[in-house]
Amino acid sequence: MNAPIRPDDEPELTAPSEAPFALSVDVEDYFQVQAFARYVRRDAWDSWPSRVERNTRLLLDLFEEKGATATFFTLGWVARRYPGLVREIAARGHEVASHGMFHQMLTEQTAESFRIDALGT
Repeated sequence: MNAPIRPDDEPELTAPSEAPFALSVDVEDYFQVQAFARYVRRDAWDSWPSRVERNTRLLLDLFEEKGATATFFTLGWVARRYPGLVREIAARGHEVASHGMFHQMLTEQTAESFRIDALGT
């Protein structure tokens, strides 16, 4: 059986050897997750022991070992307290993105509170 005729400028389609993927990380502390929002007041966050630096560095080491890069969606609250951590994420080849200042649900914000959360003011 003859192969179908294709124009010379049409590329031959081949399956990728590996499926593409996207990897993202929410850089926030355990007490800042949305599931705890009604139990842990935002004005009490400073009183909770932080684990975000240690846990993020564990992920950074794992990703480096596996040759993976990710987008790290970082809370502004975390970035202000641990600017060295944010610099390390970027220095290790990852993208740093904003997760808002205080992890407030968009559906619970007014236009003004969104502006404040997005700008961290």
